[in-house]
Amino acid sequence: MKRNRTVLLIGLLLVALNFRPAITSIPPVLEAIRADLGLSYTAVSLLTTVPTLLIGLFAFSAAPVSRLLGRERAILWATVLVGVGTALRVWGATAVVLFGTTVLIGIGIAISQTLLPSIVNDYFPERAALVTGLYTTSLGIGAAVAAGGTAPLTGVLGSWPRALAVWAVLAGIAAAVWAPISRSDDSGSRGAQSTQNQLPWQHTGAWITTLFFSAQTLLYYSELTWIAPLYVDLGWETERAGFVLTLFVIAQLGGSLGIPALADRWTDRRPWLVLAGVLNAIGLVGFVWFPFVSPWGWGILTGIGMGGLFALGLTLPSDLAPNADAAGRLTAMMIGVGYVVGAVGPVAIGGARDLLGSYDPSFIVLLGLNVAMLVTMLWFRPNRSVA
Repeated sequence: MKRNRTVLLIGLLLVALNFRPAITSIPPVLEAIRADLGLSYTAVSLLTTVPTLLIGLFAFSAAPVSRLLGRERAILWATVLVGVGTALRVWGATAVVLFGTTVLIGIGIAISQTLLPSIVNDYFPERAALVTGLYTTSLGIGAAVAAGGTAPLTGVLGSWPRALAVWAVLAGIAAAVWAPISRSDDSGSRGAQSTQNQLPWQHTGAWITTLFFSAQTLLYYSELTWIAPLYVDLGWETERAGFVLTLFVIAQLGGSLGIPALADRWTDRRPWLVLAGVLNAIGLVGFVWFPFVSPWGWGILTGIGMGGLFALGLTLPSDLAPNADAAGRLTAMMIGVGYVVGAVGPVAIGGARDLLGSYDPSFIVLLGLNVAMLVTMLWFRPNRSVA
């Protein structure tokens, strides 16, 4: 497939573009969904919690699916599943349909997102860091476009179910480009060997790395889900509140590219991890105690911070593991546990909002978690190893 690496790269970027629109399109219309369907804050938060939970669970089962279908074909059918689930949201004005499609979307994202890194390692080994950065950026672009476009599309199309369903177009394009690639998949699960029984559960360093990734994942999905509703709760219109979320998502692009690029010049990544964590903490302080001083600034700071934390987090297995196989095992453990833990955040904040009538206590807890995450970063000194 080497002669088709350009097409493969384009397909890879298009597949990654679909990892977030079905999730980030929800928060801008969360209040409308809650009101129309008569849901509690806890229940409506499941629309972002369920996909996150499934990403974690299917990180452990993606390899068997890959062996069954072939890796490239598994990615194709996972992308189709995302597209079908998203398109069916046009009938999402009932809770059963909306939550059912959310499950389909979550499974599709889980399989494709878990398998995609092995594509990079197999076909772009000499440019793995660059290609990983590119598909992470593509992921961020998809998230930003959906976060910023859903509220305006709701007005143009006349309903939020139609606005949510529009993003199926992206999955359709990705599947069309990836289909020829999947037909040349003659290697089955090459690069997708099962590591579930060999994960480094007994290694303290692996758990520290996993705890760090779990904390940043919980912070990300909590902020993604509740930043816009926080400002709606403070009296803003949906589109204006959604713009803060859009800035948060767009700023992640700068953080995910800029901070790792700077960190690559240093053997010790801890200063850059701390910088990203501090930026996110400043934004959380702003949201809680100074929400109207600079809402755009708080969105940008948290976005840059979370973008840097996510990108640097993905590099940790390569930094800490002695070889590629060990890095793969650590990655599976980190993503699997991290996304399951991360799924707790949005629903917990929704429940707290139902009970307490305010988002402030939850955002203060997030700030405390951010501080604890900063402490775990001290372990990642150069020459540490996770076997």
